[in-house]
Amino acid sequence: MALASIAIVTSTRAAHALGPVGVEIGAKAGVGTNPFGADSSNPLGPGLGGRAGVILFDHLYGGVDLMYYPGAGGGANDEPVLQGNVSTLMYGIEAGWGFTLIDILTIRPQVGLGNASFNVSDFSGSTYWNLYVEPGVTGVLSLGTPFIGADANALVFPGLSIGGVSVSHPAFTIHAQVGVKF
Repeated sequence: MALASIAIVTSTRAAHALGPVGVEIGAKAGVGTNPFGADSSNPLGPGLGGRAGVILFDHLYGGVDLMYYPGAGGGANDEPVLQGNVSTLMYGIEAGWGFTLIDILTIRPQVGLGNASFNVSDFSGSTYWNLYVEPGVTGVLSLGTPFIGADANALVFPGLSIGGVSVSHPAFTIHAQVGVKF
């Protein structure tokens, strides 16, 4: 009984500086498959971005996300409206629920919702805006304050049409992440 009392009194628990609220801020690098199809420029070529969010009660996540994909140049097989480079800027919100498997590993199913801006750098220089929905899962490995992570997502642009060409094929994105958690 004495040993149990000592163990209870001296055991340590994670302390949160903000009470039951945690904060994650991170940088992301990733790539996506081509939602325009195989014969056109990929607007989701290797890109960079970041995210920031809060974690409530160790599970509920809400945050903002920003990604910029400079895109890849098109080839001769491109449809006329998709020739040249197509870059993409995506920004939005995301929400999820994290499950801690071990003290340092959290798996978080989540969904993102926001705006995607496609900039076509052909002769027209057109920009197209569209809603995006991005359900996926994120894994976060906490190393004290720093963390590393990865995510895998399905990316849908409902009703996207560029120059009259429907290009709303679903895409798959993956990102590596590094940041701080406090």
